[in-house]
Amino acid sequence: MVVGDCSVITVIEGVNYCLVVIREQSWLDEINKMSFAQLSALLSFAALVWYVASSIRTMLHVLGADNSKE
Repeated sequence: MVVGDCSVITVIEGVNYCLVVIREQSWLDEINKMSFAQLSALLSFAALVWYVASSIRTMLHVLGADNSKE
């Protein structure tokens, strides 16, 4: 979380209140900070993981593993 200084100072019934904006960084912020090469590597790795998982699933199916409950 990123915490900034007082964004707004408000007086309510003679008491000063400091309002602070708290902002969480999202995964989209992290992706936007990546260079083109880093983003390409990330997408290539995700595609490789999907391909390997799909291949393992296909091989298990061919070897006779059964997904259904009997």
